Amino acid sequence: MKALDWFPNALHPVAMRLARADQLAFELAEVALAWSRGPDSEGPLTLRQVERTPGYLDVEVATIRPVPPVAAMLFSEAIHHLRSAIDNVVFHLVQESRTEPLTDSQARAVSMLVYEDPEAFEGKVKRLVRQGLTEFAPDATLGGRISALQPFADEAFVPAIPLALFMLMGGTDPAIEHPLVLLRDYSNEDKHRTIRLAAGRTLVQRPDDMPRSRQLGMRHIEVGAVLEVVQKGVPTPVDTSPALHVQRPGGGVWVSPSYELDCLWLHVVDVVLPTLITGMALPGGLPAHVDLSDTGALLDERLRQGGAMRAHDRAGELSRKAYWEAMSRGRKVPPIVAQSGMEQAG
Repeated sequence: MKALDWFPNALHPVAMRLARADQLAFELAEVALAWSRGPDSEGPLTLRQVERTPGYLDVEVATIRPVPPVAAMLFSEAIHHLRSAIDNVVFHLVQESRTEPLTDSQARAVSMLVYEDPEAFEGKVKRLVRQGLTEFAPDATLGGRISALQPFADEAFVPAIPLALFMLMGGTDPAIEHPLVLLRDYSNEDKHRTIRLAAGRTLVQRPDDMPRSRQLGMRHIEVGAVLEVVQKGVPTPVDTSPALHVQRPGGGVWVSPSYELDCLWLHVVDVVLPTLITGMALPGGLPAHVDLSDTGALLDERLRQGGAMRAHDRAGELSRKAYWEAMSRGRKVPPIVAQSGMEQAG
């Protein structure tokens, strides 16, 4: 099978959706990096030291640069394109298999099914078949492929953080979710409940106590939050690495939006779409980076000229450069401030 020959010409607009999702993920990574660097590369946090216990200083957050609203919007838009790309392919395959056009009610019912419970899935399939959508039947080609991709049949998962990093931090129970469940729930919460918000969290590192630093991992930050307690008069480095995170649906764990989108993009592009179309996964079957601008090129030409490096990897190059720039700057000593009158009275 030649590269791209597996992907029908009629679905080339779907490939543009996927490229747009990749583009949005890169834009989000740029926004997150700019926030984490802060104005004049000073970072998004300012810290202060407060002596509440004689001889010890609370290293706490004094101010936090507000998270730009566009961060959550970019994440939601990328999720929308990934979820819609799957539905677009299912709709195309249903239409192509029929000799008569879909009725309005049938057309509205066609979408990618995502069920954790096999009995609930079977019940939904039976209702679709009774509605005349026999393409979803278990013995139909498309129906069998959709069934194989269901969370109850497919062991794919997305960990909250890369497994190598999780093990380095001493974790014992990684938070994992099936990628299609994540896509479904992210999309549903945005459409029907509330717009997802991005928030700042930070890794706090104590070079004199790295095991504890790794165990605590990324922490929620707010003004007044005490990050560390150090002995007064004893120089103790405390390093912070703020980053933007989004919360998984249903009040789940907080995750890096760049890593989350990369995992979801890979599952959709390498597994879901090729399985629906060909019956098997095809890693690297579509380009990640496609020029969507006004070049005058046809969609087929754009795809064949596309690049393989995903947004997560392209953004990683920017992050590594920013990290080494930050490391080259000297440490700053947060000011020691007196307790407020209310604190002293308490």
